[in-house]
Order: sequence, then structure tokens, then C-alpha cells
Amino acid sequence: MKDLRINVIGSLSAQKRIQALELPPRKRRQLLGGIGRELKRQSIRNLRAGRDVDGRPWEPRKRGSNRKLLRRLNRQVAANLLTPDYVDVGYRGAVAYQQHEGMSQVMTGAKMQSESGHRDHYEEPATRKQAKELRAEGYKVRVKGTKKWRRPSLKWITENLKQKQAGLILRTLREEKPKRFWVTKLPARPFLGATEYQISQFIEKIYDNTINSRV
Repeated sequence: MKDLRINVIGSLSAQKRIQALELPPRKRRQLLGGIGRELKRQSIRNLRAGRDVDGRPWEPRKRGSNRKLLRRLNRQVAANLLTPDYVDVGYRGAVAYQQHEGMSQVMTGAKMQSESGHRDHYEEPATRKQAKELRAEGYKVRVKGTKKWRRPSLKWITENLKQKQAGLILRTLREEKPKRFWVTKLPARPFLGATEYQISQFIEKIYDNTINSRV
């Protein structure tokens, strides 16, 4: 688990620190719990906005949507009370670690399809880019009812070939062997926590609410 540890009591002004130390245990837990929940919310806001703690946008994902990823990460962010003075906000799980820290991982075709949710896209019509590459490689089709061969148009290729067929033909024409695995680098996309100013604002707000609460 990756943790962001906040010394809540130590972040208060001298006068408020004395008041906080005199709070009953229930009020202290209420204070720290409220700040932990606010930090968790800010981390999730960072996730949804695709930005780091300082507000800088993440490097865009090369494939797929952030929506499915965000649903998984939201469930992995947690806030916990550590001591009467500290609160922890952190994440658990490999997905959150990979996104926050960045890392290299070994990918295969099957794994990429599974993670991206695009398992069916190979059944879609060949793309115009594939059609251009096929023509550039000299791809020909037999003229129906004859022994002649011709170079098909881009339109014919996109209307008659699927993406997986076009890919296989391209590899054959280029005499390429399909990659069994490859290494990709995931850039770090830190999201956990808040700026010092935001944290101080959270602490002041939750402290005032806790002191004035009758519960």
C-alpha cells in the first residue's frame, strides 16, 4: 500500500493545537476521519480530472478510455486513522501502483486486448491505413472468373477485409513474425493527495466543523 501520512494536530496553529489535544477521543476521531475523507475525495478528483496533485495534466493514455480504469482506481483509494494525531490516505492494489508510480510491464496480444476492452475490434472492417499499407506492399486479389490479378482499391479493401485479416496479410507480405511479447513503459500519473495549501484548508475547515459540532 502506498500512503500519504498527514500530521493533522501538528499542522494546526498553536492555539488550535492546544484545543485539539484537549478534545475527547471521539472528537479527535471525528476530526481525523473528516480530514481523511476530504483527502480521499481530493485524490479521486485528481483521478477524474486526469491531473497530478499540483494540477498538471497526466500524459494521455495511448489506447482505451480512462473510464474503466477510474472505476477500478476509485475502489482502491482508502483513508485510515493511524494514531490520535495522524491520518493515512493511500491506495491498495497493483493497478493503482502502476498508475501512480509508473513502471515497465511485459505485454502480450491477449493481455492488451483484455485490459483495453477492445477484444472485438479485430472483427471490424480494415482501416484505411491498413488498406494503404497493403497497396504499398503490392497486395493483389484475383479477378473473379479469370487467372488475372489486380491491385484492389482502398474502398474494396476496407469493405471486404477485417482488421485481423489485413494485419495477417501485411505480416505475410513483409515476412514478419508476430510478436509474442513486448515491454511497455507506463508513465507515472500521480494522483494521491493534495497541495500543502489544500491540506491546510481541509484541516482548518474540518477542525472548525468538529469544534462547533454538538455531536
